[in-house]
Amino acid sequence: MFTDRFINVPIKLYDLEHKELTGAEVTKDTYTYINPFEIYAFRPSDENNGDCTHVSMKSGESLLVYVHINEFIKMLNEHTKIRI
Repeated sequence: MFTDRFINVPIKLYDLEHKELTGAEVTKDTYTYINPFEIYAFRPSDENNGDCTHVSMKSGESLLVYVHINEFIKMLNEHTKIRI
């Protein structure tokens, strides 16, 4: 199946327009699907007390995944083990 190649990761969306108008930061917890074979690099992030992973995609897009890097590595390994 086509969608089997993607993994679901938790992220936050920031409402920049609201912040510009009011100065208050508004976030929404959500998720995105990424193709793990399109990841260029990933590293631990200081966000959320170190419980996040900064992911850089081959396309140049960067995102902050709201799981600890060890959990992210586990997700990648489990996903690719089944798909290869």
